This record gives sequence, C-alpha cells and structure tokens, in this order.
Amino acid sequence: MNLYNCGQINEKLKGLFWKLPLSAEFKENLRVRRYERILVREAAADAGSLRIVADNDLLSSYAEYVLESYDARAEGYVGYRRHDEAKSDVLLVAYYLTQFHPNAQNDSWWGRGTTEWNNVCKAVPQFTGHYQPRKPGELGYYDLRLKCNMQRQIELAKNYGVGAFCFYYYWFDGGQRLLEGPLDMFLDDSNLDMPFFYCWANENWTKRFSGTSNDVLMEITQSSENYTAFMRDVVHDFSDERYLRIDGKPVLSVYRPSLIRDPEHVISEWRRICKDECGSEPYLIAVQERDTNIDWSAVGFDAESEFQPKQVQHNCRNITKQVRPLREDFGGTVYDYADLVENKRYATWSRDKKVYPAVMPMWDNTARRNHRGTIFHGSTPELYGRWLADTIDEVRRRRDLDKKMVFLNAWNEWGEGAYLEPDSLWGYAYLDATLRAIMQDGPNE
Repeated sequence: MNLYNCGQINEKLKGLFWKLPLSAEFKENLRVRRYERILVREAAADAGSLRIVADNDLLSSYAEYVLESYDARAEGYVGYRRHDEAKSDVLLVAYYLTQFHPNAQNDSWWGRGTTEWNNVCKAVPQFTGHYQPRKPGELGYYDLRLKCNMQRQIELAKNYGVGAFCFYYYWFDGGQRLLEGPLDMFLDDSNLDMPFFYCWANENWTKRFSGTSNDVLMEITQSSENYTAFMRDVVHDFSDERYLRIDGKPVLSVYRPSLIRDPEHVISEWRRICKDECGSEPYLIAVQERDTNIDWSAVGFDAESEFQPKQVQHNCRNITKQVRPLREDFGGTVYDYADLVENKRYATWSRDKKVYPAVMPMWDNTARRNHRGTIFHGSTPELYGRWLADTIDEVRRRRDLDKKMVFLNAWNEWGEGAYLEPDSLWGYAYLDATLRAIMQDGPNE
C-alpha cells in the first residue's frame, strides 16, 4: 500500500468516526483528550533542535523559490475596479475577525502591541511552491482601532458582492469580552453601514487556539446560567437597524452547539429573553461540527450552517506525501484544493435538513501552527469562483431555506490563510471572483 493511500484511508477513518452512533459529548471528549495529548507531544518536540532535510537539490529549489517571491504577482493578479453595488437574490455572509488591534489581554499574554499580524508575518513556506507568508495588499497591516480601516473594508465588501459580515463574538465567564473594541466602534457609528450578525465563539480562549481546557486564557463555564447571562448581555444589539433578520427574527449563530448543556432549556430561555427585550424570538443557527449527523433542529435551532473546511476535509485528496518539506519533522497535512473543486468533493449538501452551505477561498493555518499546519494547497481565484458559483446555484434551487444565503470563510482570517481581502500576490482577484459568482444568472428552472 502506497503512502498516498495510507493518507486517504486515515481521512476516511476520521470521517467514519464522526458518523458512529455515539453521543456527541462522548465523541467530543475523545477529540479533546486526543488533541491535548498532541499538544503535549508537540511542546516536547519543540524543545529539540531544528533538522533540515539533507538534499542539496531541494535546498537549492527552495532558496530559488523564496528569493523569486520578492514582490511577486500571480499571473491572475487583478487590480481594483469600482462597481455598482451588487443586487442579488443570494446573500453572501463573510465571517469577520476583530483580532487586528492591540489590546490589554494580548499585551499581557504575548507582549505589548501583539496582534494577529505577528503570527501572519512570521509564517514561512514549508516546501517549494507553498504560498507563505501572506502579505496584505491595499489595506496593509491595518489597525482596527482606526475607523477608516473598517470603513474601507465595508466599501470593498459591498463593491464585490459581500452582503453581510458575521462578527465573531467573544463572551466569557462573568460577562468578560475579548476583542470587543472594533465591534463596539462599529455599533456606535451607524455610518459604518453593513448588515451584520454574531457568531458566538462559545469555547475557551487558549494559547494555541485549540478550544480545549489546555492552557486556558479565558474560560466559558458550560452552564445553563452562563448561557442565559450571555443572551441578556447581547440581546440589546439585536435592535440595531443593521442587524440581520430572517423572517423578522435577529440571527444568532453558535460556533460550538455541542458544548451547550441542556440545549432545549437554554434555547427556550433565549427565545423568551429575546421576545421580551426586542419583540421577536431569535433565528438560531448551529454551526456544524465534525459530526454532521446531529439534527440541531430537534433541540430548537432554526437551521444549521456548514463551516469549511470542517465538512469537506475528510472528502479531500491528501497530498502530504507528494510535497517535499524542508524540515525533517514536518507534521502538517496538505490537501489538494484543485482536486476538491474539480471533482466537486464539496457537493455533499444536506437536503434532509435545513443547512446553509459555506465556501472557503483558501485555507492554510501555517501562521498559527508553523510546520504543523493544515494546508489546502493550490487555491486560485478561478477555482474558488467555480466552487462559489456552484454553491450559489444550489442555494437558488433550494426551497427549504428561509433565506438564500451562503457563508464565506472568511473576510479576514489571515492567520488561517482564509481571507477575501486583497493581498500582494493576487490583488483583488478573489474579490473579483466573488462578484462574478454572485452576479451570474440563476439556474434554469
């Protein structure tokens, strides 16, 4: 059996595990324990010395690639073009991260002035042809304390067909919030005119972005009382005129629905509080996790949403053994983005329950994980545009969705290599592909 087949079998086994008829809590506990053991092993391995592959040809190829990347532009680079605001029957919603500004917590944990840009800048290519580091284009290494930066983001989003932002909302024990400055600035200024709603990241904030109980920096106690307190704190924002509603209901997405203890009770309380405070019940979306068999509507959610690459990863072609890393201890996983799109491995849309689909323009979290990242190699604007156009067609054909809506991961997740904002290599090409996809004709009925 060759190494490629071993990788594929491993991915299939992971996928089968999440389909086993075991409780979500049991599977999640196994996942957390496994990941915590991995973190311990990684910390021990990092204490050793760096070992580079002894291959002069490989080293020469790598050096040439790095040196030629100076001020490089892709063949498909696209410059800025101003467009009339897109009018479409399908709403594109991009996840938005407010990490890009200095704040007291990051100063304390990582050093004064640290932001997500610190991770982005220190990423290095792990093999020849690996697109790292990711360098921003027009917006530069922006600071979200400056209103002009958010204003330009909104202008760009609207210019290229993105209709709403889904802000990650960070709320922890005792009502503590994190990365709230840019969001509060947005709420205070109605001239920042962009439809929006929240995705509550209802998990612990940890040193390694693991969401586990390992190296916790800010904690969420998973109790009904805490979840009720969260809704009491956030419900007042639902009255903002820009806040997105579906069928008159303010939308709230929950990133880790499996962590909710007694979800029926929690959701009942949420609906009561929201009805009392803003006159209507919320429209609740459960973000799908690894186990997509769970029917979240059975406990009170209105719908579910995909979150890529979680739903496509186990269907993708693993090409880790086909790349040639420089490090002997390279521990990352490399998937083939072109194969994902050309063979429509994303087309596993659920039609037996209400699920809003999602698309990712690219994905590569090397900036956060160094030589242990998950890399979807070979993304291009053209491939992304094909995936998005196909997904838009699917949404237009659906009759069960309460709103024709597609999630994009993401607007600005630079640390995960998942963004639509212009960069130095492609310019505005991913944004341009977004506009072309949303403006295509609808399917033939």
